[in-house]
Parts: sequence; structure tokens; C-alpha cells
Amino acid sequence: MPPVASPIEAPSRLAVMRRALEPRTHRLIVYSVDFGSTSANYPFGRETFARREDAERFLEELRRDQPELASALWIEEHELEAAVDN
Repeated sequence: MPPVASPIEAPSRLAVMRRALEPRTHRLIVYSVDFGSTSANYPFGRETFARREDAERFLEELRRDQPELASALWIEEHELEAAVDN
């Protein structure tokens, strides 16, 4: 026979069970450099990076290779939310 929860333990166990049944979400921050229509070399108009350091390195390389293009660009931070199945 399973152990019976005391009245003090029951609410906490119920809360744990409810949390287990709630859909979980994960937050992800990505960094992007948006070109818009300024460059034919980037047909999708945006380079996206998981780490800010990578986006900064990309901009540094652009500043060396194409300074006129890079002067109009900046790094944008986006927070994404994804639901996860239980």
C-alpha cells in the first residue's frame, strides 16, 4: 500500500504534480546583424548568432573587408521562447 501524505505534505506534492503537467518553455537569446536591402552578398538580409561574441567578431571582419557596409550595421538582441513537450 502506498504511503499516505500528511495534510502538511499534500499541498506541496499537489503543487509538484501540477508543475509537472504544465507546459514548459525555454528562453533563448540570439544576436543578429540585419542587412535589410543593403547588400546583395547576404540574400536573407540577416546573419544570426547564438553568442554575442560571434556577432561582434562578424562585425569586426566586415569593418575590415567592407567598412562602408559595416558602418550602418549593429547587433540586435532577440529573446525567443520555445515550448517543450513534457
